[in-house]
Amino acid sequence: MRASPRLQGDLQTGGQVGPMIGSERNLTIHEIEDGEEFSAWLGELLDNHPSTRLVDLSIEQRHLALANEIGDWIGGVRYTLRGGVATLMEIGVVPAERGRGHALRLLTAFQAHAEADGAHLAEFWTSTLQTEPLLSALGWKLRLTRDGYWNGARWYLFEREFDPLSP
Repeated sequence: MRASPRLQGDLQTGGQVGPMIGSERNLTIHEIEDGEEFSAWLGELLDNHPSTRLVDLSIEQRHLALANEIGDWIGGVRYTLRGGVATLMEIGVVPAERGRGHALRLLTAFQAHAEADGAHLAEFWTSTLQTEPLLSALGWKLRLTRDGYWNGARWYLFEREFDPLSP
């Protein structure tokens, strides 16, 4: 594996890049496994020095939970909202509750929340076309097929545009 030409360092074990050329200090770059604390630190740094931020890349992760009559979770959605684009990351329903229209309820709720929060576009990457009929019925369009994407599989990008003039 080769280091990025910009880093010009030697790879060391643990994913660290060795001594930086042009620095009298022993600097290293390494991946952080649990990045919550670092993410907060970096966000604060960029907020305090906005000229260092190239674009606003803040991502709001959101969840919608579907609960039954006694409050137990039976399904849910995880999505992100960034720059007016709502990305559906995950949708799931417990096996005992499948086939009862819950995925439709969750997708409809996702669309409503995303649009109400200012999204002009919703997107969803999937490695299966099983959801295409449901997505199509809700106004989603297949925009892209990418072979050899994540884990070497074929992935599909579905999108749904929201009417910017709707209330």
